[in-house]
Amino acid sequence: MRRFYILALLAFLFIGTTFAQTVLVVEPGVGTLNAAIAANGGTKIYELKAGEWYGLDAPIENIDYHLQIIGSAPAVAGGKPATLQTGSDVNGVAFDKMFDAKGDITLKNIYFVNADLTAQVANQFLVQSKTNARIIIDGCVLHPACVALGINGQGGNIKTYFTNNMVIDHGHQLSPNDGHFFAFDNTTGIGLDTLEVQNNTFVCIGMNLFQGSFGVNVNNVVCFNHNTFVFTKSQIDWTTKKMEQYWTNNLMFDLQTQSYANNWQPMPGGDAAKPKPNLIYADTLANEVLPSTRPNYVQFNAHYRAQGFYDLITELNVFSKANALPGVYLYPLVWPRDTLNSREAQMFGSADFPKFKYGNTITDVDPQWNDADIYVHEAAFVKWTRPASYIHALGQPAGNYPPATAWDQWWWIPSGDLSNNSVWPVFDGTYKNAQTLKGALEMNVPLGDLNWYPQAKAAWSAHIPEIWAHIKAGNTNQLDIGFAGLGAPAVEMPALSVYPNPANNVLFVNGATNAAVTISTVDGRLVKAVKNVTQVNISDLPNGMYFVTIKDGENVSAPQKVLVVR
Repeated sequence: MRRFYILALLAFLFIGTTFAQTVLVVEPGVGTLNAAIAANGGTKIYELKAGEWYGLDAPIENIDYHLQIIGSAPAVAGGKPATLQTGSDVNGVAFDKMFDAKGDITLKNIYFVNADLTAQVANQFLVQSKTNARIIIDGCVLHPACVALGINGQGGNIKTYFTNNMVIDHGHQLSPNDGHFFAFDNTTGIGLDTLEVQNNTFVCIGMNLFQGSFGVNVNNVVCFNHNTFVFTKSQIDWTTKKMEQYWTNNLMFDLQTQSYANNWQPMPGGDAAKPKPNLIYADTLANEVLPSTRPNYVQFNAHYRAQGFYDLITELNVFSKANALPGVYLYPLVWPRDTLNSREAQMFGSADFPKFKYGNTITDVDPQWNDADIYVHEAAFVKWTRPASYIHALGQPAGNYPPATAWDQWWWIPSGDLSNNSVWPVFDGTYKNAQTLKGALEMNVPLGDLNWYPQAKAAWSAHIPEIWAHIKAGNTNQLDIGFAGLGAPAVEMPALSVYPNPANNVLFVNGATNAAVTISTVDGRLVKAVKNVTQVNISDLPNGMYFVTIKDGENVSAPQKVLVVR
């Protein structure tokens, strides 16, 4: 069995394969990156300028060389990175994919807009068809990501390292069945080597997160650690055979919200004799000697679903009973011990599988997001799920419900237009619930993507070998890494603010008589700075969202979102 090293291997692979390549700074524009790659192949590292826009005039292809595309660091911390947007063909159809990889590929610090200028979303993001290839994607934003397949591994034995990214809008809003983000369903007969998914945020995800050939190929190592998932339709894991599997420290909010029925089995990876599958799949391997030595570690996760989804299940089952239809339910991560109905429930914690560990799950605890817009989208998601469930789970005629285009729209589109990526930042993944802020395997460390909590991430990064030794030993207790916690949140003076919001031509300052006010765009550009005022003339600002900061003596407000509308 191959050894599994976190991050250290990633750093070695990245540094060790770049020394022979020189950097080429690519000028912004349509087709400039395509032309540069066509001219230079694998001899260059392609650098895209932070804050600039690049458009594709064809999907990017690399054959038998390591393609590296790196965005430069923004001038302002947290500023907007380089944007790379897909295009469309001569018939006006969006490209099927952004990347057609036939060799190793590294993508870092880029904002990918996988929709063309008419808002058509591409079917896939990246296809890797080379066996033994490597995919490294780090520090990127995919928004929108794709309709069907995000990372499509068609070759065998692929190593994928997906770290510190944000994925927004994978799938579509027409039905619950719209593909997988990580898909390694290939015909080589060889499973994936490594899938490391760590410190990412996923928002509005379609049918499934991981599909690794269902029960056909044996996959080596699968690791989902410290990820934040917000709004997911169906499942997360749809493959049974793995040598090593780790689902740890993940924050799952409204994840697996579509109803399922026992009579749908045997689905791929399912078992007709034990028809209740879980969100985490597992099965025995051919010729496996028991007790098994394989680890399957599902520990220290939070799994929340809004009450509206449970109310919908009750409604659906009342309808099902009245119409002699099968009952429906929502999956847990792993069912409680159940010797009759669930294969995985029998395996986790059994004597035959002593390294199958499930527990320390925080169930249905709201993380209390700081961004109230998340709850607005959640309410729309519940409403969207009702017609989707009647049609797809209970088989009711679509004509009994409004067309799918009229269902409540819950996609995360701050600008209102998938082809317009002007809103930055696009999402805030911070929250304030004390239980989830200290719910990780690492004591006092938050669950979910640690990029939202830099202090906690620094402490975690300093103890990675110790943490993974703890996990691989099968320990299910929290590990003290010496992190004291985040402490009390900074208290903002509520009186120091501006109004009205939305605003038209004038902003008034509340709580100060000689304030210094700065106004910036969402991508960090300062557009106005005034001193010693009680009001600010904004009639010269275009419509849009802005951040306003107020200083009154030693008191400084947190940036306030203000919408200018005329």
